[in-house]
Amino acid sequence: MNIATLYQIGEDGAETARWNIHREPVVVGRSGKVQVNVQDDGLSRQHFLIAWDGEDYVIKDLNSRNGTWVNGHRVFAEKLRDYGHILAGHTRFLFAAPPAPSAAVGTSVTGPHGTVIVSAVPMLERDSTEAAR
Repeated sequence: MNIATLYQIGEDGAETARWNIHREPVVVGRSGKVQVNVQDDGLSRQHFLIAWDGEDYVIKDLNSRNGTWVNGHRVFAEKLRDYGHILAGHTRFLFAAPPAPSAAVGTSVTGPHGTVIVSAVPMLERDSTEAAR
């Protein structure tokens, strides 16, 4: 089963925590009763939800007092895309969607003269606003 991942990103752009997201909804907030608990006074007790809608993962703001922002835009309910940057309270997250199934997994592709073609795997990158500081 493909599993999405939610990363908490620190001030320096490094991963500070990670949670796997399956098909069950995941609530993020500062309450001890949520699946992803983050100690941030800017977060509501139940701030936002990430859920599988049958084809994609979606993010839903749970009437938080400070709002939920994805890629710099305030959202109330929106489809999450791979490497979506989420800001909630003072905490930054990165959403990584599961890779699409591929028939080429485990096989190598060769080009002219026996050259082996390797596909690049994106790395976690710092948010452009963070890099500008």
